[in-house]
Amino acid sequence: MSVLFPGLSDSLHVRLFSAGYLELGKWWTQTDHIRNMWRLCRTDEDGASLEWASGQFQLPAGCFALIPPGLDFTAHLERRVHELYVHFEVIGWGPAMIHDLFPEPITLPEDDLRDQLASQLREELANSDHLGPALASRVKSLVHLTLASMETALPEDKATLLRRVTDGQAELLDVLRYIDRNLDKPLDNASLARIAHASESCFIRRFKETVGQTPGRYIQDRRVDRAANLLISTDDSIDEIARRCGFATRYYLSRVFSRRIGRPPARYRKDRPVSKVAQRRVQ
Repeated sequence: MSVLFPGLSDSLHVRLFSAGYLELGKWWTQTDHIRNMWRLCRTDEDGASLEWASGQFQLPAGCFALIPPGLDFTAHLERRVHELYVHFEVIGWGPAMIHDLFPEPITLPEDDLRDQLASQLREELANSDHLGPALASRVKSLVHLTLASMETALPEDKATLLRRVTDGQAELLDVLRYIDRNLDKPLDNASLARIAHASESCFIRRFKETVGQTPGRYIQDRRVDRAANLLISTDDSIDEIARRCGFATRYYLSRVFSRRIGRPPARYRKDRPVSKVAQRRVQ
């Protein structure tokens, strides 16, 4: 019997940032403050928690938790715990959609296949200092298994919305991927509409209905997110990061970045470093 895979399965474009298995210590509460990416984690022991303006979340020992981007939390640690983590993003899931569907972290239901893969990855990641192609593929498989089970962790109304959005994004996937690969280049609505095989007005309307933002706002947010990740994960100059992310000058990047993130790029890089022990970047 053959099976077709509509909707969620064929419209996801996942980008990995980092993954690892390590012991959380004091550095985690002081430096692990990246907020512009998804965080998948499973702690081996109780004792780690997150707190934000309207809630608190205890990371459940032995269970996977999914923390959405944009949640401005403070990390707390009662004792040292070991954590398997993956940092990633889903291309095309705009901030408005994420906030509506995932206003706070969720605990994922048990899944034998996902949990078995996680146990294997734990050992591999503990003994690796980078994600080569083979290991990165297995980590991405873990993310996809997580996203597949995520639907069952949502209330029915939100699960229905998630399916509707991802069904719509399947039509825009070529555009979303093109944007992601060309953030350093000019991206206008007319060119993107041609990729989508639609008139410009139809494309803008469909994009906003599906992603929750106009194409221009989505592109600017993607550029800021890319700049934030480069500030954390590289030693590139801010001028070079501005160029790589499609900003004409570092001053324009600084203005847009400060408005979106709440502080200029140089301050963000200084105040929010990632401990070297936590870096397992994709090579």
